[in-house]
Amino acid sequence: MKKAIHQRLLAWYDIHGRTLPFRGTKDPYRIWVSEIMLQQTRTETAGGYFLRFTQRFPDVFALADAEEQDVLKMWEGLGYYSRARNLHKAAKKVAYEWNGVFPADYEQLLSLPGVGEYTAAAVASIAFDLPYPAMDGNLTRVLSRVHGVRKDVGIPSVKRQLLALAQKDMPSKRCGDFNQALMDLGASLCCPGTPDCDKCPLKSLCDACREGDADLLPVKAIQKPPLEIEMAVLIITCKNKILLSQRKEALLKNLWVPPLAEDVSTETEVKNTLGKMGLIPLSITPLEQAKHVFSHRVWHMQLWHVETEEAKEKAGLWFTYEQMQSLPIPTAVKAARAAAEHILAPEVNFLPLQEHRSLIRDTARVYCESWQHAHRDHATPEMKKEYTPLFMEMILRSHLDSEKAVYALQANGQIAGVLVLDKKQNELCTLYIHPHSQGKGIGTKAVQFAIGQLDRHRDMKVTALEKNPHATHLYQKSGFTLPSARTLLNKEYDLWEQTLIRPGEKE
Repeated sequence: MKKAIHQRLLAWYDIHGRTLPFRGTKDPYRIWVSEIMLQQTRTETAGGYFLRFTQRFPDVFALADAEEQDVLKMWEGLGYYSRARNLHKAAKKVAYEWNGVFPADYEQLLSLPGVGEYTAAAVASIAFDLPYPAMDGNLTRVLSRVHGVRKDVGIPSVKRQLLALAQKDMPSKRCGDFNQALMDLGASLCCPGTPDCDKCPLKSLCDACREGDADLLPVKAIQKPPLEIEMAVLIITCKNKILLSQRKEALLKNLWVPPLAEDVSTETEVKNTLGKMGLIPLSITPLEQAKHVFSHRVWHMQLWHVETEEAKEKAGLWFTYEQMQSLPIPTAVKAARAAAEHILAPEVNFLPLQEHRSLIRDTARVYCESWQHAHRDHATPEMKKEYTPLFMEMILRSHLDSEKAVYALQANGQIAGVLVLDKKQNELCTLYIHPHSQGKGIGTKAVQFAIGQLDRHRDMKVTALEKNPHATHLYQKSGFTLPSARTLLNKEYDLWEQTLIRPGEKE
């Protein structure tokens, strides 16, 4: 049966295996980074972060030499930030103690900070073809069904039983592919709930399929519900700056957040909290509510905007909008961040060029300068010569002639960028922000404006260069996700374009 399992599974994987940004490499550094990211993170989300992270830190030495705040900033939005801190510590050990060489040894990999049995097995098998099962949720689910394990998989003895079964199924070669095949099978066919057994390559070998109880496996004990916490989030501004503090607590340690106050729910309680901080409010305005679920607690947050007359630093430091963008701010307070950006960011006007044709030439110049800046590292010399202001003006006029919606982005009385929408195809075709106007929230406002102009109930599409991680991050913040589709634009420059989709909202 062992031979049948891995033969069938690998044959299926060769045809149906997922194409992912971190697949197809034997580089242990890149495999390690991706596996740390994939802990507690959806594969679709991790892909974009992986590309940005490895572009910023292309090898273990670059990561080891970085400041922790830079690492946390690149991790921003992935959550579980202890992963990033341990990643940084482990990089220092590999770089400084092991001369940058990851060992082809499971036990040594296991000694790295933040590396547990799963990650050590994944790196060992994928990078070095060592026969170690990478026991994640997918493997646990698949193997419990295939082998008919009907005991609580959280019990240590049952975990050991599944590990022994996985070890027995492991082939002598292509160990990494076998682990990834089990992951892909669990993610695509042998899913939680009702699996698609008819398409499964292991159907005839699966005990649970034969017994008809695959939907009941694996068996898991009911977990204790997380602690519910009421939290006031104080967005305190003064003279176009915001007050933020760096967390010292274990949860979200070293990340920057607005002042947080547990069990504070009324305006009077907010005033009392501000008094303890030495701040005198000019106004206190309740904003929206938000919720964030951690593994062991849930924050129910009420956002408050507080304007104060004096920027005292008793409870933190004051930052401008631009300075705030460089800080690692956790997803847990993303609603507060968005509210702060809205308060601090410049007003942006979206001027339709169909009605403001006198602006076409200035918009084309900004378009050209923005394009040249965005593509400075990866466009061919021929492309850079071709993309002149006159050429960009021709492009804008062709968009208008084809009835696309073309907008000049205006901030502080100046043209700051260009936006093109194809409402028929429900696509954000073009978005460029001039380099002098970047880092001020204009891009975020433009994407939100585009979403409002397009049909929310249909899938929206946008394309971005794979080597432009900032654009990818901008779109992902607004709900666009990365599918597996990639298009090669220029083989010589290894230039790829990727398509992102924002799923249509239900009525």
